[in-house]
Amino acid sequence: MHINWQCLHDEEYRRKVVDVLMRAHAEMIMRYCTTWLSEGLAEEVTQSVFVTAWEKLPKYRPVASLDKWLLGIARHKCQRAYRDRARRRAIDRAFMEDIRREAHAETPPNPEHMMTQETPDTWLHDSLSKLNDTDRMLLNLRYWKGLSVPDIADIMGKSAPAVQKRLERAKHHLREMMRDAARE
Repeated sequence: MHINWQCLHDEEYRRKVVDVLMRAHAEMIMRYCTTWLSEGLAEEVTQSVFVTAWEKLPKYRPVASLDKWLLGIARHKCQRAYRDRARRRAIDRAFMEDIRREAHAETPPNPEHMMTQETPDTWLHDSLSKLNDTDRMLLNLRYWKGLSVPDIADIMGKSAPAVQKRLERAKHHLREMMRDAARE
């Protein structure tokens, strides 16, 4: 795609450029976002990527290709959405505990209460949210999405041995965090 950089300040021209970018890259961005987030949230983030692209396109300088630039925007937005979701869940749990304490409720456990109990799933979720973004993404791609190490290496632009080594470290770190959570 040839872009006339001087015309990007014209909103109509920029809209046409973003339309072309959306047709060419929306599926790739959606797949990328889905590796981080649920499909519904990934769709929302994908739309947000192209809104940001429209806003920032006049400042874009062709240091990297447009698809890499869009993936960078997507990575940033996915990281923020993932952190926000983890924070909201932690806040919800804290408020639920505060409300129960204040109400002095000694009622039998209900399904919601059972969901907030510390379980291996809770430990896993909490531990994953504490990992750095790269480790969380590696584990997500490998074990939730079922991608091979070479496929992950292609996505991340790294060698397969480097990805394998980082994946082993991430698994080790996650195991330690879950053991710590189980002891608490």
